[in-house]
Amino acid sequence: MDKKLKVAHVIRVFSYGGAEVLLRECFAHPYFKENVESDLYILDHKKLGLVPEVKPNINSIHYYRITTPKFPIAYAKFLRHIIKDKYDIVHMHLPVAGWMTIPAKLFNRKTKFVYSEHNLVNFYAKYNYYLSGLTYGFFDCLVAVSYEVGEVIKKVHKGWFYKTRKAVTILNGINTDKFTNAHRDYDNANNNFTVGLVARFRPQKRVDRWAEVAAEVHKLNPNIKFLMVGDGPDDDMLREKIKALNMEGKIELPGMLSDTASAFKRIDIFLLTSDFEGLPLAIMEAMSTGCVPVVSNVGGIKQLPFDGFGYKFDDFNPAEIARVIAAYADDPQKFKTESQRARSFVERNYSLTKQVHEIVDLYRELKQTN
Repeated sequence: MDKKLKVAHVIRVFSYGGAEVLLRECFAHPYFKENVESDLYILDHKKLGLVPEVKPNINSIHYYRITTPKFPIAYAKFLRHIIKDKYDIVHMHLPVAGWMTIPAKLFNRKTKFVYSEHNLVNFYAKYNYYLSGLTYGFFDCLVAVSYEVGEVIKKVHKGWFYKTRKAVTILNGINTDKFTNAHRDYDNANNNFTVGLVARFRPQKRVDRWAEVAAEVHKLNPNIKFLMVGDGPDDDMLREKIKALNMEGKIELPGMLSDTASAFKRIDIFLLTSDFEGLPLAIMEAMSTGCVPVVSNVGGIKQLPFDGFGYKFDDFNPAEIARVIAAYADDPQKFKTESQRARSFVERNYSLTKQVHEIVDLYRELKQTN
């Protein structure tokens, strides 16, 4: 067996966002552990919710206080650690990690710097958009997590701005053994029929629109239940919206849960009302668990060829979306058929094992170019 690759993974926070959860799944995969010795660098000391779950599967964890007045000291300490440990690969996830880490490349000529882009760059805040565009050309390899993410990068590329030396697409994968539909009792699907969401409540998710759809569904069928698992900057706004819609007590808000697989098992319809997405991990986890997707047709979701299952909407019409959802609750056979098709779609196209093998192959290919 080849010698293990020494890899530093760098990320802004390590809570329950899609990129963080995906890293957790990769760290735990047997093939990844067999081939990669991982260290984790987190550029914040506050949002560390997933740290206990990954400790058994990685070598070391470091985090820094970059959001305090001690930023210069913390940042210098971080760069020193990346430089002195002489990694085979430094893998950066999401923009802040990318442009904050790349100065270390000046001192690590043999180390290969890989950056994963999880979102559509044209929707980033201005500082992330411009800093990312100026640093892309320093990455040895750019990994797009969906075809749409890669296409947008090509569109914004001008000269050095968003230049890529090497670009590949490695689609996000799902642990289909963990996110399984084996629990589904289709004969009693109408009992506790639930519309749900598992996400970070960021502005792009438009959780206010989610609540509007829930209110319309409730008018059509008051027996349908609603579950929104998550937290984030729009949490307070969401609660105010729910109050304004007279939906208090009708939408369950348990906060963020570490066991997202159990959350998905309670959900029948996965409703996503985002303004933009890359290729959201949560939609794959939901479908793998047998949830039928009812989702906004944006970003990487456009690349998903739903064939005989689910519903994508281009225009936000809460009443129309509600009618689609209510129809599933009224027709158990329709729900069963499409639930099983959603699961099969993920099994065929988006397995975690496929993704992990492609990442390790990329690492080895880059290392051999030294």
